[in-house]
Amino acid sequence: MDRSALLRSFRVAVRLRVAVCTNRPAGRVRACLAALAPQVPEGDLAVVGSALPAAELERLRRSAAATVLVEPRPGLSRARNRALEWAGDDDIVLAFVDDDTLPDEGWREALLRGWEEAPPEVACIGGPIRPRFETAPPPWFSDGIAHVLTLLDRGPQVRDLDPHTDAVYGANISFRAGPLRRIGGFDPGLGHAPGRVFFGEEDEAQRALARLGLRVRYVPDAAVEHVVGPNRLTRRSFLARRFAFGRALGARGGRPRTVAARQALGTAAGALAATASANPALAMERAVRSSENLGVLYASIRPRRIA
Repeated sequence: MDRSALLRSFRVAVRLRVAVCTNRPAGRVRACLAALAPQVPEGDLAVVGSALPAAELERLRRSAAATVLVEPRPGLSRARNRALEWAGDDDIVLAFVDDDTLPDEGWREALLRGWEEAPPEVACIGGPIRPRFETAPPPWFSDGIAHVLTLLDRGPQVRDLDPHTDAVYGANISFRAGPLRRIGGFDPGLGHAPGRVFFGEEDEAQRALARLGLRVRYVPDAAVEHVVGPNRLTRRSFLARRFAFGRALGARGGRPRTVAARQALGTAAGALAATASANPALAMERAVRSSENLGVLYASIRPRRIA
């Protein structure tokens, strides 16, 4: 019996539910829901309206072929926790995709297959996040800073990850509901919220699962496209988002201040040198890295809880 046939013989039936969290007008999430609707059975797809006005919630109810959940408090972590309440039994798998993603046609089947073939100690599975640019990227964009756009490619093979160094991303992520509840869901002090960009709630969840002896897995066939608008393709956007990431990293003690200070100086100098040598892509890579380290340093003078 070949390996694929052997794996099929050991598959366990999995129920997968899908949640899309949004704080945007109903029209902005329509494409994502339209990509999911043919794949996800009725009753297993939900959209969580995060602190949306009543009129927008009503538009969602009228237009979305999905269960509409309401989370009155702002913040992505709270919206995700509301979806976790909805998910049901602990053995259900709850998947999240961002409201500006377009899941591939075979996304759900690939994700189900990944879970059916996973041993019980796998508690989180994520997949690739590829770009769909609305405009051509600028000349300073490179693969070295693609992660700033929440793009992810961990290679062509199924592999287990150490979430302290290689996590999967929240734009395309799924969890066993039971273990996710055991760690308390998502930390409301982390994650995006109105008026701020702050990262780390899904990373912290993966690390908490690892501390319980559970595993995080990458499945290359369960892919989504991330729609990238021109407002995301500016130097200011890249630097601001990486500063926010560094702030989250510093808030959890993920990088010592001394290391951040040394790296910030080194990469800032490198950015200047690359600019002088007319290498805009390298200059931007180093500027992004410097901004991240400045965020780490800033976190040391600001309280962690910002929710």
